[in-house]
Amino acid sequence: MKLSGICITTNNAPRLAAFYQIVLREQPRIEGSHYSFSSVSIWDPGDVKVPDNKHIWLMFGDADIDSLYVRLLLEIPGIKIISPPEKKEWGAYSFWFYDPDGNKISVFEERMRK
Repeated sequence: MKLSGICITTNNAPRLAAFYQIVLREQPRIEGSHYSFSSVSIWDPGDVKVPDNKHIWLMFGDADIDSLYVRLLLEIPGIKIISPPEKKEWGAYSFWFYDPDGNKISVFEERMRK
């Protein structure tokens, strides 16, 4: 079995899709209240109450997270950063931030730093 993507349900699909469009640099395929990117889908089924307590992190890899971090700060005013790019104690070089619904996102550098 292989994970092929994730679907985030929300009560504001256009807002969340616009955020992920900037983050992923992709145009979503839109069908009603469903927005599909290559690895993430956003859907508003019409009756979602977004919980305050989130238990899942979305994780993405990138070859140059320092450049990505600066791009996101410039392109998403008010982005909520959890942790700026830094080498974590387990060896990963990564940064963390929230999407507009409060979902946590981790971006790790695909090549490990020494």
